[in-house]
Amino acid sequence: MAGCPRKARYSRAGIRNAVVTLFAITAVAVFSPSASGQAKVVSAPSEPSLLNITRTWSRASSLGDLRELRTRSDYLELRLWSGYGPTETQAVVLRRADGHWSAFLGRVIRCEIQMPTPVADTASQATMRRYVAEARRNCGTSVADVRAGARLIATDTLVVSPLDVRESDVEAAWNASLSAGLLELPARVKRSSPIIADSSYVIELRRGDEYRAAEIEQLGQPEVEADARVKQVYAAVRRLLSPRPP
Repeated sequence: MAGCPRKARYSRAGIRNAVVTLFAITAVAVFSPSASGQAKVVSAPSEPSLLNITRTWSRASSLGDLRELRTRSDYLELRLWSGYGPTETQAVVLRRADGHWSAFLGRVIRCEIQMPTPVADTASQATMRRYVAEARRNCGTSVADVRAGARLIATDTLVVSPLDVRESDVEAAWNASLSAGLLELPARVKRSSPIIADSSYVIELRRGDEYRAAEIEQLGQPEVEADARVKQVYAAVRRLLSPRPP
């Protein structure tokens, strides 16, 4: 429908192409060395993984790459991403820094712009950056009709907003996620046969200098314990989005 934002879908089969396209457009703008902030990876999903594009969104936003953040030993942050399919991809973020709790909502918004094909075929990285910057000034508005002789340039922007919640509520959500089995989630669920899921969860956790991540499909009917557990963890943090009682 004209005027309606397109929802980007991400699958394991196509993730390599999606990441390559996104990197080609934005790599120079968003990557910076931060080796001294690199965390020890305790666990992470095997490749190809949605974690790659997730970390790219984070690098280009106010969140930053959770694996590369410079943090204190008592720092704690949980990012629970949901989507990567027909629905909008969102992240609920729980953070404890300097002894205080806070929470944020991240939303991945599609950004599009037309570019003359001859320009696209010979464009330098500086030219591509200008077009991407222009696309990001009109995020959420789809290009209804691509002109003849033009190419559609698309990228994504992660918009991050603080949640108006009490510190005690964020801490309670964290404790509930632990009780639901957050630390027992596998990096990836071993399936007896390949499945195609419309949506997925990506979970990132930073505790001091340790980082762990998981990617688990969203299934209507859980196949294994981890499927049920990740739903409970998601529900525990998602409740922060409910209206706060007066």
